[in-house]
Amino acid sequence: MLGMRIGVLAAAAASAWMMLQPAQPTHETPPPTAQPEATPASPPEYRTPVDAPVIDWFRAPSHIGAPGNRGWEYDTEPGLPARASAEGEVVFAGSVAYNRFVTVLHRDGLRTAYGYLGWLAVEEGEWVVPGQLLGTTSERFFFSVRDGARYLDPAWVLNAGRVRLVPHPGRSGPLAYGPGGFPGYG
Repeated sequence: MLGMRIGVLAAAAASAWMMLQPAQPTHETPPPTAQPEATPASPPEYRTPVDAPVIDWFRAPSHIGAPGNRGWEYDTEPGLPARASAEGEVVFAGSVAYNRFVTVLHRDGLRTAYGYLGWLAVEEGEWVVPGQLLGTTSERFFFSVRDGARYLDPAWVLNAGRVRLVPHPGRSGPLAYGPGGFPGYG
């Protein structure tokens, strides 16, 4: 019985409230225009983050905690600009074990990390564009690329790195190795 009274009172209160609201205009609004279908964004183009030679290349560790190099180490002088390799959101900008790092999450889901920075020019939550200053280098500079927890060779996204020609078994003709071990000669 009490439940019915509460229900009746609630309905009466709602009706009274609706009567007190100002009248809404009666003109008809046109239906919303159809929005064009969103096209997927093209994958970002990655750039080299510093203008310096690579002195230590990627060496995948055999397991978490195993020795290796999870990115590239560059031969830099202190104060060299470190720039965003592609657009994305800064998801970390701060210190790790007394070293300054910046991590950027890109539209394709990859994360790039920029390490051993002397000074930070960005903050967590900022959106950066390719080539934007992230900070400056200290005595050395480290750059890595991750897909989830898996580290990738930065050459995969930078289209740079070491190029190594290898012979193709059973190949003959102008691309076969000739005298001196170079293809196309001989």
